Amino acid sequence: MKHALGAVLACLLVAGCGSGGTDLLFALDLVVATNTPDSFSIAGVSTSLDGTRTYSWSSSKGQANISIGSTLVAGSIRLEVYDGNNALVHDNTYEAALIGGVTAVTKSGGASGTWTLKFTFNNALWTGALTVHADTLNDADQISIGGTGALDATWIFQPGWSTNPVNVSIGGVSGGAVHVLILDGGGATVLDQTVNGVSAFTASPTGAAGVWTVQIDYLSAVSAGAVTLNQP
Repeated sequence: MKHALGAVLACLLVAGCGSGGTDLLFALDLVVATNTPDSFSIAGVSTSLDGTRTYSWSSSKGQANISIGSTLVAGSIRLEVYDGNNALVHDNTYEAALIGGVTAVTKSGGASGTWTLKFTFNNALWTGALTVHADTLNDADQISIGGTGALDATWIFQPGWSTNPVNVSIGGVSGGAVHVLILDGGGATVLDQTVNGVSAFTASPTGAAGVWTVQIDYLSAVSAGAVTLNQP
């Protein structure tokens, strides 16, 4: 794949490629999946990718870490994840404009075994990689989202957290707003906050242990700051 990308870029940079080089750039679809036990990635470059790609993946753990280390400037990528019992443990549509990476987790308390990863691309203009790794190190669940540009989206995550305080940080928003709703392991609301100013917001809510629910709403949000949630 690296050789293919290099050839495309070389053609675009070297004089004499002609208009065919530009046409190739605007019809680029170089996407490769690497599928091994406990580690999965789908990476590449696309200017307008449509369609669904579904993979069976072996996970020795009941939870996985998700990383979207890519830039998505048009269209959307929906990721649906089903665990070893075919239970839905993640379903978010990541929409443009996402100019920073996303680090998150699948729902806490899932089942190991053969998982299903379903990617639905809708006119996606993107570069980078989307990875899913079994949580073999039992890392603390965290959510981190980089900068955005006029993003409208709602994402839901379900980490496993204890009664310790959860560190919440929302970077300054230069346009639109970011809304964060958090329910603890017992279903009680512990944070319901909308941020629509340039000043950063921080909080440390506490609640019952278990599977928490974090809903993040981007309302035409323009922000260079990150949204992060973690528990020490």
